[in-house]
Parts: sequence; C-alpha cells; structure tokens
Amino acid sequence: MLRILLLDCSDSIALQLKNQGFDIEVGTVGFATGVRSLPSQVYEKHIFFYNPTKIHQFGGRDVSEVDIVNVTREHKLFNLAGHIERGATFVGFLNTVSENLATQIAAYEWIPFITAISRTNDRIVVANSFDTYPDSDWKVLAPIVRTELLDLPVRNKIKMPPHEIGTGVNAFSLFGNGQYDALGIVIVRGRGRVLLLPRYKSNDDVIETFLNRVMPKLYDLKARTTLIDTFKSPSEKNQEEGLEGLRAQIKETEQQFRAAQVELARVEREKANVINADQTAKQILIYYDQARKQDDVALFYLYKVIEVIENKFGGEASGIKAVGAGAEWKRLKKIANVSYGDARHAPKPTDIVKPWTDSEIKACFADVEKIVMAYFTTLFVTGSATPPV
Repeated sequence: MLRILLLDCSDSIALQLKNQGFDIEVGTVGFATGVRSLPSQVYEKHIFFYNPTKIHQFGGRDVSEVDIVNVTREHKLFNLAGHIERGATFVGFLNTVSENLATQIAAYEWIPFITAISRTNDRIVVANSFDTYPDSDWKVLAPIVRTELLDLPVRNKIKMPPHEIGTGVNAFSLFGNGQYDALGIVIVRGRGRVLLLPRYKSNDDVIETFLNRVMPKLYDLKARTTLIDTFKSPSEKNQEEGLEGLRAQIKETEQQFRAAQVELARVEREKANVINADQTAKQILIYYDQARKQDDVALFYLYKVIEVIENKFGGEASGIKAVGAGAEWKRLKKIANVSYGDARHAPKPTDIVKPWTDSEIKACFADVEKIVMAYFTTLFVTGSATPPV
C-alpha cells in the first residue's frame, strides 16, 4: 500500500482518507502553525500533499523560516528532492496564504524544483486537454485538471521550468491564462513528479479524487494483482455495480453539461447580436461608456442614457410604462435637473454650484444600470411595448 503524508491539510480530509483505508500520516511544514512537525522520514512516504490555508503570526508579523520551531529535527525536508527523483509524487496547492508576496513565496519555496511564483487575477482559465503528444502522456491527470472545479479568480501563477530533453527533467502546463502564463504545472524529475495546482473550490475533494482515480493509474497499481485482488466479495461486487451505474450517470451528466455550455455560448452571442442591432442600445452603450471614463461629467452622460430611451418611446411616461424602474428613473432625473448638479442646466447667477457627492453618483450609476437592464429585457420579450409610430 502506498504511504501518504498530508502536510498542513485539514483534519477532516485526514479522517476521511483513513476511513477509506488509506495509509495516512499528517504533519506540518510550519508556515501555517509556527511548528515544523514531521511524523517520519520523508523518504518513507510515496505521495505528499501540501495544502496550507493561512500564515502563522509571530510577534505581530508573518512567520518566516527562522521563526519556525522544529520539533522533529531528525526528519529532514531536504531529503525530499532526491526522494522525488526516485519516484515519489508531491502535490501542492498554490493557495493565497498571504497578501505579502514575499511571505507567499516563502511558504512554498521549500518545495523541491519549484519555480518563481507571482501574482495574477484570472477568471478565464484554460485546462490542458491532453490531446497532443507529449502532454497526452499525462492524461492520467484529467480527473483533476478541470476548470469548473477551480476557485476563481486564480490569484497565483508559476513560471514554467525549461525543458531539458533526454535528462529526465521536464514540465507541462496543466492550467493557463489568456496570455499562456502557467497557473498549474507538473514538473517531472527522474522517476517522480511535482504537481503545483491552483486553489480549487474544494482542495480536499481534489485530494480524494487524486488518490482514488489518478493514483492507481499513475502507479499502475492494477498490474500487481494477487489472489486476494482477484477474488470479489459479495459486498465488493455490489459496490462495483453501484459505481458502474454512477459512472454512467456521470458520463451522461458530462455530456449534458458540455451541450449546455455550447448552448450558453450560442445564446450569449445571440444576446450580443440583438443588443448591438438596436440603435437605442448602441447609443446607451456609448453614453454609459463615456460616463465611466469621465468622472467629472458622468451625470451628464447618464442623463443622456435616459433621454435616448425616452426618445424611443415618445416621452418619460411612455418610457417608464415600457421599461419600468420608475423610481430610479425619477430619482436620477431629479439629481441631474437641480442646478447644483450642473449636469443639464447652467446655474443662475444666485445659485451656489457644488458637485454631486460620491454617494449620489454611485446611486445614479446603480439606477441607470437597473433602467438599462430593464430596457435590454424589452428587446427579448415577445409582445413588449413598442415605440409610437
């Protein structure tokens, strides 16, 4: 049985995996707790998971390597590099444990063969499809390389190590952003590997998926069978039949999910085409964009948004009847019409001109957005009010 070490992982995943029969021990590197505690020599383990979620505070500041109290000095982390090259697997989750980049880096730079970590903020992430060589050799990782599992935005990226063909040193991107920065990678060293993954919605679920679906293929466990493995107990048969049914459901659900994604992309394009084909909507987008760009005259352009909608429907009353959002409509016009706003009318000589407040302009933007969303809706509702001829 493969021996597993959980470093700075949750108590719940440790208990869950032990209940499933895995050979589990737990420890901490020290950045999350201030104490380094390893239960055994690292070279006695086959698979390592590192999942810190916080940084320990030491004297009112983030803990550093020199602050960590090592209570198991006989167990050395530096032995991990050679152990990985001999065939071990290390899986680390690049969680944001500190807003201080130096601290963030320190919490991870002890990992063997790791490259530079830097900040990013990516909501659009592409997963490796493993459909071309040599990436296809790593299709075994497909169950955990899925963008829908990620906790977006991804906030940390990692530099790809250089390829060294023929040396047993290589690296493959698992997740990337729009400019091909790596957000998750696998580094191959000798017979082992280091996986550096972005934060998921549930890192614990990914650990469990890795052990149940990736590890058996990665270590080719099925190749080493015994008479005990060959025999199937009645309860084992029942469980396998249940799993087979669940696999069929998963396959059907995945097909439905992909079809829904395609349909969503189609209706998104359809939405954009409908809105862009409407002349009033085009003017709205122009005025709203100008309002966002020019803080000092924003209210002037927000009022223009209301005016173009009124022009389409033949006046304020007709516009409110067609679109709704009457309270927001009137509130914005009231702020824009008063002389101190100076958004529509020149002030009288006796008027005291003062700018609108931040809270007022924020409210105006919110009101206009509600009105515009309501107007856009009329473009998609069959039988909605039409402007007078």
